[in-house]
Amino acid sequence: MLQNEHLRPHSEKIQPDYLNRLRDWLQASSKGRFPEDELKLHRSAALAYADPRRPSIRSLYQMLCAMLDHDGNLTGIALNCPSYEYFRRLVLTLPADYVDHMRYGRGIGLWDIVHDAGQIIDDIATTPTPTRS
Repeated sequence: MLQNEHLRPHSEKIQPDYLNRLRDWLQASSKGRFPEDELKLHRSAALAYADPRRPSIRSLYQMLCAMLDHDGNLTGIALNCPSYEYFRRLVLTLPADYVDHMRYGRGIGLWDIVHDAGQIIDDIATTPTPTRS
């Protein structure tokens, strides 16, 4: 399955227990050297990491910089792109269980990953080998 494919329909609302953690994340990420409108854009791009299409941090960072460059060209006001390390840290401070739920549809632990891989091996082992003519 390609990384960009949807794993499941994604029409659910954010669960209340995640709202408090995301609110805490927003408060913690509100400190910085950027104006509030730029911080909002940074946080929006970081939050997009939780999308079920599972974008990479690097692709989101490149998109964010391209948006800031485009905005700067339109307005004539140069906007500074944050460093990759800053953006990566912002993404990695998102509540992990929220990210896992949104990207994969359930909490993912190492046990789940190994269990799923075991299921694939079992499926392969029980599938008859096609005969070649």
